[in-house]
Amino acid sequence: MKCRSAGDNLGCVMNIHHKCPMPDMSFSVTAPLELHKANGCKVISNRWSMAGIWLDPDQGDMSGDVHLSVPFQGVDVSFPIHLKTTDTPGHYAFHDLTVRQRETLSAFYKGVMSGQMVTTGDMITSLDTPVDLVPMSETEAEETAGRAKAKPRLLRIIWNAVFYMAAAAFLVLFLGGQIWQRLSHIQLDHARFVAPITEYAAPEAGYVSKINVAIGDKVAPGDILARIEDPDRESDVEDVRAEVLLAERRLKTAQDRLDQHILLRSAQRALLEARFKVLWTPWHANDPHMVTYPAAIETARTALYEFDRHRDINALTYFDMLRSFQEALGERSLDLRRWKRELRHRKAAADELVVRAKNHGTVFGVYALKGTHVGRNDLVVDVEDNTPRVAVGWLDDSMATAVHIGMTADISYVFRGQSKSIQGQITDIQAGTDITQPDKFGMVVTIKADNAGIQKTRKWFRRNAPARIRLNRALFSSWFGGNNESA
Repeated sequence: MKCRSAGDNLGCVMNIHHKCPMPDMSFSVTAPLELHKANGCKVISNRWSMAGIWLDPDQGDMSGDVHLSVPFQGVDVSFPIHLKTTDTPGHYAFHDLTVRQRETLSAFYKGVMSGQMVTTGDMITSLDTPVDLVPMSETEAEETAGRAKAKPRLLRIIWNAVFYMAAAAFLVLFLGGQIWQRLSHIQLDHARFVAPITEYAAPEAGYVSKINVAIGDKVAPGDILARIEDPDRESDVEDVRAEVLLAERRLKTAQDRLDQHILLRSAQRALLEARFKVLWTPWHANDPHMVTYPAAIETARTALYEFDRHRDINALTYFDMLRSFQEALGERSLDLRRWKRELRHRKAAADELVVRAKNHGTVFGVYALKGTHVGRNDLVVDVEDNTPRVAVGWLDDSMATAVHIGMTADISYVFRGQSKSIQGQITDIQAGTDITQPDKFGMVVTIKADNAGIQKTRKWFRRNAPARIRLNRALFSSWFGGNNESA
């Protein structure tokens, strides 16, 4: 510092020199560094610093991407760098060194400057440096610019107060709303809309001979939805039907024989009576006072007497044949009844393959085609019953005492791209598993929408469409209503 006199004033002149924080890092050192170009050119630089290297200008242009090799205890540590030319001939500056490259080169530089060998630990530390080291403090220019842009203190106080009050209000409202929702509502998991669908499957394997319904058709109990034929059963029915026809013909033949035999009765009696009169008339005219009749007359009289009383005095005569025809007719009639009963059984077995509706409803889907083969229990038709669609959701069994039938609920859903909401009530609670987690047991809750019938629920609630269901807790009634149950 130099001082000078100027009249009554004493003035001083101060010379200030700015130096870098680490002035030793700006000095150049003499130590070999090898540079390798991509074209195979190899150059050794004997003078370098942390800012760059010096080469003989006659060695060619080394700017661009090169590989730098740093000697370390008999081995070379090599890494790629980028060199940029400077205004000084033969001087190249390091461009965009990474933290590991800079730390590795710095360790070698400090070793050369101090005359000490670089230790293995220092080299490993330089190679393991995780991030680039950047200055965290502001420069004088940055600090001055920041002060110039700063707002007045009072305005900053007001702004901060308003900001923190708004943040506090938001947190209170948000967290308070969440807590209130938790206390006043119970959220159901995996809620969805379900339709009362009755599935009709094939009772046995066979071929679909006819489909009597289409999607959207109305059906009533007993209506035939589809017919399925089993070739074996149909063959059995035809065989038994043939036996029935044969039994009918045999019965008719027996009946005809019996009828013809019955028609012979008058002729048979007239023959017996004529035979008796031929013997009796001449004998009675000659010996009217005799008590004992001749054997021939007695035999003819007895035959006529027994015939009038449906008896025969000789075997294989009229009434024996009549009983034989009657027995044959009875056997044929019994045989026909047996085959007809068998036919009914076979037809009933074949009719079991007819799929009939059990309830009133609307056909929701047809899953078989005419002429196709279906297996036993294969789905053929499903029908949506004529009852409103409902919403179901799953709830953990830990909430079993918190829900009950008749509890109100809010049902939210999407209809034609718009969010809708409707009130409902719990109609059923059953223990069951979660559809998405079959191994997790809980409760399946069913909710019916208020004032929504069949048509509305089918219009609004798509089958298996997702829903959001919240059960409403009656907090105030439970808190202030007391326990009205008697002990």
